[in-house]
Amino acid sequence: MKKIFLTLVLCSFVGAMFAQGLKFGVTAGLNASKINMGSADMGGMDNVFKAGFQAGVVLDYGITPNFSIIPELNFSQKGTKLSGSETGVKVDWNMTLNYLTLPINAAYKFDLGMDQKLMVFAGPYFGYGISTSNKIKGKANGVEMNIDFADFLDEMGLENDALKFGSKDDQFKPFDFGVNVGVGYQYTKIFFKVQYNLGLTNIIPAEDETWKNSNVGVTVGYMF
Repeated sequence: MKKIFLTLVLCSFVGAMFAQGLKFGVTAGLNASKINMGSADMGGMDNVFKAGFQAGVVLDYGITPNFSIIPELNFSQKGTKLSGSETGVKVDWNMTLNYLTLPINAAYKFDLGMDQKLMVFAGPYFGYGISTSNKIKGKANGVEMNIDFADFLDEMGLENDALKFGSKDDQFKPFDFGVNVGVGYQYTKIFFKVQYNLGLTNIIPAEDETWKNSNVGVTVGYMF
């Protein structure tokens, strides 16, 4: 899967470098991410969106003045936040999954005049997990307290090694795939976008559970 992902990246960017009507840019922004866990029992903890960021490079291949193919290569923080209370202690567990993502969008641009354009876009995205991190905080009566992460996982029936990307039977699958939709605004060389990524790949190997990424991103960029 890693070779397939790297091949897609290479074909999208090297091939586009020789295309006419090509523009290159940089982009960065914030993510609100959540793992849709289906019917998984996480000890009664609530599964909510967590904050993260993304940054990368973007190519805009203008096929017509109003229609473009736009691939991006981003470092993107996804994951989820689990919150719950037990015996008077409020626990927040931030699970971060760091990906290299390659969205390839077809975009239509409506000319608003005065160098302004409104964009609507959609397409697939491909992702490859490169690292994970976990942070846990506890609070009792408004006072923060230390929680041993290994003991916490043991109570949840989980192992720390399982919360990493890898090829073992109990680890996260590195390869991710999904769909991407959004809208944007462009003024001369500056653009803003709001987009939603819906993961279609089950990132855990369990046959009786499904964990799929979902992400809302707000980004700003500059085209050179």
